[in-house]
Amino acid sequence: MKVSKIKLSAIASGVALGIASAASQAAQPPAFALTGPKTGAEIQIGGTLNNRASYQAVMPAADSFDIVATIKPESADVGKSGSLVVALEVEGLGTFNLLSGGIWVPLDLANIQAYKTKTLTASEDITILDNFIGTDTNLTGTTLKVYVAYYTDGDISNITYNTTAAAVAISTTPSGCPTGTTANSATYNGLPVCNLPVGDPITTDMHLTANNAYFFSGTVFVGNNTVNTPFADKVSLTIDPGVNIISEGGQSALVVSRGGKIFANGSPDKPIIMTSSQDDGSLDVLNARGLWGGVAINGSATQNTASGYAQGEGFTGEYGGGTSPNDSDNSGSMTYVQIRYAGYPITADDELNTISLHAVGSGTTLDYIHSHNGADDGIEFYGGTVNAKHILITGQDDDALDWTNGWTGNLQHVVIKHTTSGDNCIEADNLGANPIATPRSNPTISNLTCITSSTQKSSGHAFELKAGTAMQMYNSVVGGVIESTEGCILIAGDETFSQSGSSAATLNGTLKMERSYITTACAAALAGSGTFTTAEWFAAQAGTTSGSVDLGGPNGWTNGSLINAKTVTSGLGTFFDTVDHIGGVKDDTSDWTKGWSYDYD
Repeated sequence: MKVSKIKLSAIASGVALGIASAASQAAQPPAFALTGPKTGAEIQIGGTLNNRASYQAVMPAADSFDIVATIKPESADVGKSGSLVVALEVEGLGTFNLLSGGIWVPLDLANIQAYKTKTLTASEDITILDNFIGTDTNLTGTTLKVYVAYYTDGDISNITYNTTAAAVAISTTPSGCPTGTTANSATYNGLPVCNLPVGDPITTDMHLTANNAYFFSGTVFVGNNTVNTPFADKVSLTIDPGVNIISEGGQSALVVSRGGKIFANGSPDKPIIMTSSQDDGSLDVLNARGLWGGVAINGSATQNTASGYAQGEGFTGEYGGGTSPNDSDNSGSMTYVQIRYAGYPITADDELNTISLHAVGSGTTLDYIHSHNGADDGIEFYGGTVNAKHILITGQDDDALDWTNGWTGNLQHVVIKHTTSGDNCIEADNLGANPIATPRSNPTISNLTCITSSTQKSSGHAFELKAGTAMQMYNSVVGGVIESTEGCILIAGDETFSQSGSSAATLNGTLKMERSYITTACAAALAGSGTFTTAEWFAAQAGTTSGSVDLGGPNGWTNGSLINAKTVTSGLGTFFDTVDHIGGVKDDTSDWTKGWSYDYD
C-alpha cells in the first residue's frame, strides 16, 4: 500500500500543475473513435515531450512529459453549457476520476464527475498530466490509459468519450545497449556507444535511450519498404531526447522506409543530434560538409511521376504510392533535431541530402529541425503532402530548400542563412522530365527569411523557380548580399510562365509572393522571361516591396523595425499560426531558434 500511495500522490501533484488550458501549438494529438450520441465531435489525446510539438506513445523514464487532450464539440454544442470529464487508469493501481482543483478520486461509473463545467468553445484544450517524470513517481514500466469525455446541459445521458483508451507507456530505467543494437568499444561525449544495424532492415520496434550514443557506418533501414503499410503495422524507431547519433562515410544514411516510422522527438533543452563521428570539437564549423549521408524518409503519398513511384538517390529505395497513394500517410515525427555535416554527392546526378522527403504524407510531423552545413540540399521534397514548421538551415553547400515531383505541402517559420557556400535558398521544380505533369508542385509558404551571402556560388539565387513549378509564398523576407551572375530571383522554363498566366496582367494566382519584402539589390536583379518577365511578375504581387532589409540580432536573422512595420497576410489555413510579422523571426524575445539549435557561431 505504501507504493500505491506514492503513485497516487505523484499523479495528483502532476495534474494540479496542469489544469489550465494548454496553448495552441503546431501539432494535434491523435484522434480517437468515439462512443456516444455526439457523432460530430472529435476527441484528441496524446503524450508530448515538447509542449505539443509532437506526440508519442512511449515516454523515457527520466524525461518530463505531459498528457494533453483537445475536445472539439459538435458545432451545435458550441455555446452550450458543457461538462468535461477525465479518467485515468494507472496500471496495477486502478482508475481515477479528475475533480476540480486537481483532485483524483477512484472512478465510480454510477457517479461520473466532471472536473469543469463551462460554456463550450470550438476547441477545449486540457492538460491532464504536466511535467510528469516516471523516475520521480515510481511509475517506470507503467502504462497510463486516458479517457476524456463531455456532455451538455447537465444531462449525462449524452456523454461522449473515446472508445479506446489513449495509452502512454513509461519506459523502464535503461541500462546497456538497447535490443537490436550491439556494444561498441568507443565512447562519445562520455557515453558508451552502441552500433546500429546496417544493411538488412530493422523489422522489430527499436528504442534508442539516452544512456548511450549510437554509431553506424552504412545504411540503416527502418522497416520494410512495402507501399501503403498501415501506420499501426509500421516498424518504429524511437529516439529519446538528448540522444547523439554519429555516423561516418558519405553514403551512410538513416532511411525510414514505407513500412517504418520514426519518433525522433527531442525537447527544447535536450535536442536530438545526428552528426559525423568527426564532430568532436575540432571541425571547421563553417566549411566542413558532406561527412555522412543524412536522413531519408520514404512515404506512400502522391507524386507526379508517370508511375507514381520513383527511386531514391543514394540507394535509399523506392518511394511513392503508385496509382493508389495515401496522402495522409504517417511516417512518424521529427522534432527538436539537429542534423550536422550531412549530405553526400555520390555523382553529379546521385546525391544524398541532409533530409530527403520522398513522397511523405501529411500525417508526418516535422517541427524544430536544424540542418547545418549539408553537402547537397538541406531539405528536398520529392512529391508528397508533408508539412513542416520551424526549420533552420545554415551553411548549405547547394540549395537550402528544394522541391520537385509535385510537392503540395505547407511551410511556416523558416530561416535560411548562406555562409561560405550555397546555391539557392529555394530551388523549385514541378517535374524536370515533364514540367506540365500533375499534380503541379504548389506548396504554400509563410514567414520565410532567406539570407544570401557574397560567398555563395556565383550562379546562385535567393529563389530559382523553374520546370513548371507553382508556389504560394506570403510574409517572407530576402536579405543579405547577392552577387549572382543569374539574378536574385530567377523564374525559368516556358512552362513555369505559361502555367502561371498568359501575361503579367492575367496571372492566375498559382505563382505568388505576396506581402513580402526584399532588398533593393535583389529587386534590381530579377531574371527570366516568358509570357511575362520576372520583373513584371514581382510588380504584380500584392503588398510586396523592396528596400532596406534591416535584419540583425546575434545571428543576423531577427527582424528590425522596418520589416516589422510591414502588413501581413493571414487566413492561410488551419496549418498556419496567426502572425503579426513577416519573415522568420520577429524579435529576440520570440526567436524560436534559441536554445535547441546548433550554436555554430
